[in-house]
Amino acid sequence: MIEAHVVNAENKHLYAHAFEQFRRRHHDCCALTHRRKPVNNNGLESDPFDTPQAIYLLGMLEDRVVTSARLVPTTIANPVAGELADMCENMDLPCRADWAAWTRTDVLPEYREAGVTGIPSQMFCAVMEYCLDEGISHTGGMLQQFVLKRWLDLGWKVIPAGLPRILSGDWCLLAYVEVGEKALRAGRARAAVNRPLVVRRGAQLPFINPSQSPASLVATQ
Repeated sequence: MIEAHVVNAENKHLYAHAFEQFRRRHHDCCALTHRRKPVNNNGLESDPFDTPQAIYLLGMLEDRVVTSARLVPTTIANPVAGELADMCENMDLPCRADWAAWTRTDVLPEYREAGVTGIPSQMFCAVMEYCLDEGISHTGGMLQQFVLKRWLDLGWKVIPAGLPRILSGDWCLLAYVEVGEKALRAGRARAAVNRPLVVRRGAQLPFINPSQSPASLVATQ
């Protein structure tokens, strides 16, 4: 079972090798396998949303990164607002401190089990666990059809933000899941996850700026 290490701007130095693995693996997936992006000369993936506010979860087996996720606040520049806004047809474009844009979830080919108990579901449960710990109420973004099926298999409530479209040859949908204790319990039970997966080392940064938390915003109105 994976450990999902939380990496942020303050503790990234503790994960220098693992973070390079993550960037190289994601570049290979996007540029070489799926050809969604041009090949980068240094073989390391980056984009404008790799900011100090971004939080990364590196799913590791021993010292090897086998899966990952990136979470970015929807109140700042993020992939949905920057590139996918035209696919948000069924709701207002998310721009709330407690909503997170979720991207960069890949799994090494040898760990892409088809069943609900595999590494992909473990990573999804880790994201749900982290979001619940941080007070995030919804998270999501652009997902392929098989990811939507896996979310539903985990018993999660999915909120479609728009209609499906074909992107890079795959049916994709902009959608979000509700974060909560019930969703985490259901996901863990169906994915056979019997323990917390999130690991925190070094300095930690809150995902939600305290001045932007829903509770503080209500209190000041």
